[in-house]
Amino acid sequence: MPRADFYIVPEPAVPYRFVCQLAEKVRNEGYDIYIHAATREEAGTIDDLLWTFRDTSFVPHAVIDSTGGMEDYPVIIGWKGEEPLRRQVLINLSAATPGQTDAYDRIIEVVPSAAEERQQARLRYKDYRARGLEMHSHNIESTRA
Repeated sequence: MPRADFYIVPEPAVPYRFVCQLAEKVRNEGYDIYIHAATREEAGTIDDLLWTFRDTSFVPHAVIDSTGGMEDYPVIIGWKGEEPLRRQVLINLSAATPGQTDAYDRIIEVVPSAAEERQQARLRYKDYRARGLEMHSHNIESTRA
């Protein structure tokens, strides 16, 4: 059964460094990841940070509009308007619930403290639960690295 993990963070906006840390941790566990950003600009921000967020590590990745060879990368970044790729883990940064939740072993949601984002996350939580996913919530005190 797929699982959904909601990481509730104290920041009012998505903490991209924390998203990169999650991607690195999940990748180190051996999973392939699709990061579904809300916009092309957000995808670009994550792309840039995955190169630089930590001095001592690198997360091999590609942006979906890169040419060819997507399956060769353990982490792929896309955005709204693109159908999320089927990978083992989806890190969903968009407000929408993916259509095929059973296509993933795990779905990760990063929930900022802003009221609108929290409300959207509650709706996704209810949707995932109604689809039968195993639900987990994690309150994160700080996302500073």
